[in-house]
Amino acid sequence: MDLSSPLFLFLFLPVFLLIYLVSSGKSRTGILLLASIIFLAWGNAAAIWWLGGILVSGYWVGLAIAKAQQTGQSAAKWLWIGLGVNILLLAFFKYLTAFGQKGLLWLNIPKVWLDDLSGLAVPIGLSYVTFQLIAYLVDVWKGNTPAEKNFIAFSTYLLFFPKLVSGPITRYKPFAAQMEQLNPSMDDVAAGFRRLLSGFIKRTVIANQLALMANAVFNLPTANVEPKFAWLGLAAYTLQIFFNFSGYTDMALGLGLMIGIRLPENFNFPYIAQSVSDFWRRWHITLSTWFREYVFYPLERKRFKWMGQQINILIVFLLTGLWHGFNPTFIVWGMIHGIALAAESLGFGRWLKGTWRPLQHIYTLTIVIAGWVFFRSRNLDFAFEFFRRLAGDSSNLTPLPFSQTTPMPFIEPSFVMAMIAGTLFSFPLTSLWRQLRERFESRQASSYFLFQVVEDVSLILFFILGLALQLSGSFLPNLYAKF
Repeated sequence: MDLSSPLFLFLFLPVFLLIYLVSSGKSRTGILLLASIIFLAWGNAAAIWWLGGILVSGYWVGLAIAKAQQTGQSAAKWLWIGLGVNILLLAFFKYLTAFGQKGLLWLNIPKVWLDDLSGLAVPIGLSYVTFQLIAYLVDVWKGNTPAEKNFIAFSTYLLFFPKLVSGPITRYKPFAAQMEQLNPSMDDVAAGFRRLLSGFIKRTVIANQLALMANAVFNLPTANVEPKFAWLGLAAYTLQIFFNFSGYTDMALGLGLMIGIRLPENFNFPYIAQSVSDFWRRWHITLSTWFREYVFYPLERKRFKWMGQQINILIVFLLTGLWHGFNPTFIVWGMIHGIALAAESLGFGRWLKGTWRPLQHIYTLTIVIAGWVFFRSRNLDFAFEFFRRLAGDSSNLTPLPFSQTTPMPFIEPSFVMAMIAGTLFSFPLTSLWRQLRERFESRQASSYFLFQVVEDVSLILFFILGLALQLSGSFLPNLYAKF
C-alpha cells in the first residue's frame, strides 16, 4: 500500500485515525501495531512472515545481549549473531533482485527450489527495518538504550507504517520515549495533516509529472536520444527523485505528527549544497547519519595509522551503493560520491570554501547530477552512452517507435509547470514565506487568520489537482520503496 494511493487516503487512513483518536492512550500502541501489520500485509502478505521472523529474532537477541551483560558473560557473540542474520538476509534479497534465477544456479539446488527462491519478492520495508534493528542491537550492546521487554512496543517501533517503506530511519530510544505518551493535540493533528497534503502535492503535482519525461528517456532500450532530450530527461529526473522521495517523507512526518510521534527530518534543500559533504548533510539525512554512526565511526576506531580516513569514506559509500542494490550502476554512483568526499576531506574542501560561491554550487551539482545518470540507468552501457549524448553526440540515432515519441512529454502543460515549480521549490522559498508571514503577524495579529486561510485553501486546491492528475494517469509508486 502506498501513502499516496486513494485506498490509503480515503479508506485506510480515515478508519485508522477515527479508531486511534477516540481510543484511550494505553491502547494506542496496540492499535498502531495492528494498523502497521494490515498496511504491511495489504498486497504483500509474504512480507509478514519474513519481517515477523526478523522481529522475533531481533527481540530475542536484544534480550540475550542485555542478559549476558548482567551476568558478566560475553554479549559480543549475541551482537554478531544478530548483525550477521540481518545483514545476510538483506544481502540475499538484494542479490536476488539484481541477478534473479541466474544468480542462484551455482548453488546446484533442485529446480523446484530454484523456481521458488527466484520468485521471492523483497519484503516491503526490509532495508529500513534491518538498519533500524542493527542500530537497536548496537545501542543495547553499548548500553545506550535498554533492551525492550515489551514485544508490542518493540514491534511497533520497527513496523510503524508511516516510516516502514522509505524511512526516515529512527533510533529506538527517542521513538520509545514518544510511544509512552501517544496523545497528539489538535494542533499536532492539524499541522500533520498540512504536512501530509504538502507531501502528496510534491509527489503528484511535481514528481509524477516530471516522470513523464524522465521515464520516456531512461526507459528506452538504449540511450538512443537526441542531446537536448537527454539533458531534459536528466533535469527532469534530478527534480523527480527529490520531490518524490522528500514528498513521501513529508507524508510520513505528517502522519507521525497526527499520531503523536515526531519523526526526524530527512531533507534540507539538498540542491543548494555548496559541497558534496554539504549535500549529504541535506539529502537522506537519516541514512547518512546511520552510516556515519554505525559504519564510519567504528571503522575510524579500528583504522591503522598508515590508513587514511579516505579509505573508510570509500568503504562507507561502497556500502551505500550496495544498499541501493547490487547493480554495478549503484556501486559507481556510490564511488562517485565517495571519491568526491574523500577529495574534500584531503584539503579540496577547504580550498572550495574559499572560492566563488556559485562555483561551489556548480561543482556540487555536477557531481550529484552525474551520479544520477548511473543511479537511473539500467546498466553501465546505457549510462556511458547517455553521457555521450549529453556531450552533444547525435550520431547513429535511429528513429523511435511512434508510441515512444507521441505525445511528446516535454510539451505537456503539466510537465512544463512541474519543471518550473520543481526548480523554484528546490530553493527554500517556504522559509521566505514564513519570514514574510511572521513580519506581518508581528505588526498585526489579525493577519494570522488571513495567512492561514491562504495556506489551507492553497493546499486543498493543489491536493484536488494532484488527485485529479493521479486518477487521470497511471499511478506512480514511491521511487525509494524498491530499496
